[in-house]
Amino acid sequence: MTEAVRCFVAVPIGDALRTELAHAVQGWKARPDLEGLRWTDPAGWHVTLAFLGSVDADAVDRIGETVARLAAAGQAVELETGGVGGFPSTRHARVAWYGVTDPDRALAELAARLRGVLGLDTAAHFRAHLTLGRARGVPVDLSAWRENGGAPSGILDVASLELMRSHLGRGPARYETIRTASLGAPAHV
Repeated sequence: MTEAVRCFVAVPIGDALRTELAHAVQGWKARPDLEGLRWTDPAGWHVTLAFLGSVDADAVDRIGETVARLAAAGQAVELETGGVGGFPSTRHARVAWYGVTDPDRALAELAARLRGVLGLDTAAHFRAHLTLGRARGVPVDLSAWRENGGAPSGILDVASLELMRSHLGRGPARYETIRTASLGAPAHV
């Protein structure tokens, strides 16, 4: 029996946005209304397009090739970012997020195509976001933060896809890039 690997496909956020957002998070950590959040590590920030869960280690190369072929047929796009909120709702949040504006649904359509070629549920709702934190226990009311959090605006350069491996255990999840595929670039399989 081969090892199971926990995988997902994501868009990296870029250093400029990561730096600006990390600075904002440092300020938000001091807010009393947000003390119920456990903040995620900025080094791991990304926008997930498809979550595969545990897959057979033997299938990882094939999945990487599939992602590369889909990326090669795609096109890079720049999307505006900004705003904050929570899932499942702002008032009862278990997840605190930073938003990505997708007015033409380019990212949503890319995520749907990706889920389709990977054999995942294509009907699943996609909301472009970056996870900033998770509730430590009970849901957190993020209403005041959403209204006056001062979230920076930026640009998400959707130019590549990354097949990522998630390492779980003690402490926060660690992420490892298995394969990077540029959008619109020939797939080298």
